[in-house]
Amino acid sequence: MNKKIIVPIIGAVFLLGNAAGIFAASQYQAVKAYLFPALKVELNGQEAAPVKALNYEGTLYLPAKSLLSYYGLNDAFEYDKKNNTLKMGGPMYLHLHQRFSPHMYQVVINGNWRPSILTETRKLYSNYYMGVDFSLVSAVNTDLDAYAKQALNDQFKYLDLGKARAVRIGGADALLYDTASNDSIGRLAIIQSGEDFVTIEFFVDKTRHTAADLKEFDKILDSFNIQ
Repeated sequence: MNKKIIVPIIGAVFLLGNAAGIFAASQYQAVKAYLFPALKVELNGQEAAPVKALNYEGTLYLPAKSLLSYYGLNDAFEYDKKNNTLKMGGPMYLHLHQRFSPHMYQVVINGNWRPSILTETRKLYSNYYMGVDFSLVSAVNTDLDAYAKQALNDQFKYLDLGKARAVRIGGADALLYDTASNDSIGRLAIIQSGEDFVTIEFFVDKTRHTAADLKEFDKILDSFNIQ
């Protein structure tokens, strides 16, 4: 018999320390299930460490917290007993700091995105079909137009660009572009703060993107902060 495999929210309570108290005092009722003490799990070609799992009426329930933690995702959990809501994950704050710059720059990305590159001056995060590349460069005696021209001819030369729009992001002058490449679409913001130039590239897989995805980029831009 084929068994369905799902990672439901209720699976996350396996590893919550106060789960027993929560459910004992709730409307939930006890059920008969079968415990797999060490189930091997493979996700997108990567094998996780064995996890505990339950089989209930032909459906296999996995502990979401274990999987999120193993794959480096945001595994924060918060149970709201009053509203009977389990919140999974949360925002991630990405910071950039140049050694000789007086400022630190921040954006917030929401959801469970994995890091690909992590340095003081560059953060690249993605999930299975979209991502954000957040980077910082300092350049003396350079204005925004000159830096943007150089950057577009260098690290962003693989992109097809729409017309530049002059905007303000986080109180700083910026240029905003719609972008496309062989396999993605997105947007690119180039921001100037004194001698610092911050770029925020957002990209979405062409085969999966929807108009709503670009709203995620708007949220990231709205979160941009100079500290």
